[in-house]
Amino acid sequence: MSQVTEEIQNAIGLLKLESSVKRVAISKEETLYYDLLSHFVDGGDRRWWWEAFKLPSEYITYDEDSGFEKLVELVPDSKEEIWFMVEDDKLPHYPIYESSTENITKIIGECFAYEYYLIPKNKRWLLCETHHNSIVGVGKEVISKIEKARM
Repeated sequence: MSQVTEEIQNAIGLLKLESSVKRVAISKEETLYYDLLSHFVDGGDRRWWWEAFKLPSEYITYDEDSGFEKLVELVPDSKEEIWFMVEDDKLPHYPIYESSTENITKIIGECFAYEYYLIPKNKRWLLCETHHNSIVGVGKEVISKIEKARM
């Protein structure tokens, strides 16, 4: 287990979210990772997807690593089960979990800083947080919420 996945598993246990947060089956995770990569990113695999999104994106920057606290306001439905993909450069592809944005926000709050991506299962939008404390959105639904939050 990598440091990132261990940190997430510890947070899931601490928060008692074992029944609400599941890691995608290892046998399916790599295929899903490359499917999402192909859907959202130009130019193939890269560490920071936000450098080459295929579709228009917008961002908002927050102070002091607080962007994750705003996720529930930026997604269309904070209770919808989505994919939570976490950057981990020690693994051949990023680990992917399934849960709601509400639960994901709690997990992030218990962990050290890492980049991550939130993606609904129909792939209509994507939100990620960068190491620059920016939340980047792809897809009309989240772009419009980012634009309103900047006002």
